[in-house]
Amino acid sequence: MGYYSDVALCLTKNGMGQLKSALVQAERNNPENFAAIKMLIGGEPSKIDEGSGSVVFLWEGEKWYEDFAEMAFVAKLMDSLPSEDFLFIRIGEDYDDIETRGSFCGKPFGMYVARKIAFL
Repeated sequence: MGYYSDVALCLTKNGMGQLKSALVQAERNNPENFAAIKMLIGGEPSKIDEGSGSVVFLWEGEKWYEDFAEMAFVAKLMDSLPSEDFLFIRIGEDYDDIETRGSFCGKPFGMYVARKIAFL
């Protein structure tokens, strides 16, 4: 079973460039885990802003444990980036389990967490 999270990672153009470099290094230095890394974050982003070069990756229902090589790769990438080049949001199953990192905000995506009460 496990604990599942919804996760988003927004990267600036510079952040995306750093991701591409990190993927090349991972393929060379971490070949036993590269397939999992590439499956998670090596493909096309969920959304791309052509004007700014910013991207968003979105993963829903992931077991987001940094013990997994692909999640550790994302954590290491964020550790290497200036805060203004990324925004990471993880929402766990528990109501108050929200993790954010980075300070990239505003246009083009304006990514944020919204909790609201709704009824019919």
